[in-house]
Amino acid sequence: MNRKTIILLLLMLPCIAIAQKGKHFEFDYFVLELGYSNSFNGAPSARCDHKYFVDGDGLNVPLEQVEAIGSMPGFSIGLQFHHDCNNDNVGFVTGVVAHSWGNVHKYQTPKKDVKLTETNRVLSIGVPLYIKLSEELYNRQAYFYFGAQLDFNIGLTTAQKVGSKTLRTKDYKDALSKISVPLVIGFNFTIINFRVGMSPKSIFKKNYEMTIGNQTFKPYQDMNDMTFFANFAFTIPLSQWTIKRSYFLSRIF
Repeated sequence: MNRKTIILLLLMLPCIAIAQKGKHFEFDYFVLELGYSNSFNGAPSARCDHKYFVDGDGLNVPLEQVEAIGSMPGFSIGLQFHHDCNNDNVGFVTGVVAHSWGNVHKYQTPKKDVKLTETNRVLSIGVPLYIKLSEELYNRQAYFYFGAQLDFNIGLTTAQKVGSKTLRTKDYKDALSKISVPLVIGFNFTIINFRVGMSPKSIFKKNYEMTIGNQTFKPYQDMNDMTFFANFAFTIPLSQWTIKRSYFLSRIF
């Protein structure tokens, strides 16, 4: 996401606030989210009989078990719709969010002379479905929430590196599971949001086959299912709530 996109989204804030001015939007409003995420693998696979890399002589060299667990940074940008019930204690959240996530695995050759890092980066469009709870939702914007997110996975890029040298970067979109449903729990305080989640199902098709030379193998067959993630974000309500708490905006509107 570039700087121009962020500036454009922030400029939308006063425009939407003007449209809502004078209306009763205390219980129905939109929230802009801009966040940073980090994904973590589950436990290392016990086996990886289907992992290979191509050495300098063009030979397929098998890789041994996962040596370490890695983490991968990503981003999230979304527009949420919040509906707070009349008692101001319970609310519901849905919307659309674009985010990148994935996992990092480390392998080694049987002779332990080559250590390879493989990064799998996924781009997804998600629909969150959360329930939020608080003593006073709207005015405080402080609440716990939990639920799930329906992710439509639209892109997968796999990169293999030995040290600082990239051996191969390729889009393996055909190997990607089209839908995943991570479970989420989080907390929001004014414009600060933090959540953690877990995707219980593998983001890869375990039976996906790849052919290198005259050899066919299944690179994702032994990969573990679970992926964990943590997300830190700024959440900006697009309503009178933000204007009342912003000295600059309150002077304009």
